[in-house]
Amino acid sequence: MEKLLQAGEERAATLKLINDACENWGFFEIVNHGISTELLDSVEKMTKMHYKKTMEERFKEMVATKGLEAVDNEIHDMDWETTFYLRHLPHSNISDIPDLQQDYRH
Repeated sequence: MEKLLQAGEERAATLKLINDACENWGFFEIVNHGISTELLDSVEKMTKMHYKKTMEERFKEMVATKGLEAVDNEIHDMDWETTFYLRHLPHSNISDIPDLQQDYRH
């Protein structure tokens, strides 16, 4: 990633590699970033707990509003993915995300 800060051919080559990865694979991995394994594991655990809680709440709301018969029919078409986007620059939006535990926000 440090090559993106440089001008010239190395920056252009790096951008080309990232573009290729995104277009052909849908993602790329950054290695040697210096983020501890412990922090990554902690964030993964909190993310899974947040999604589990959110899915349970959505299911309970559906049962309450539509009844079990409707839930059985809709369960096959229901989007179970919960997504939120965090940004930190230029201004953080983390306080706008509802239902995040304080540890997760930190």
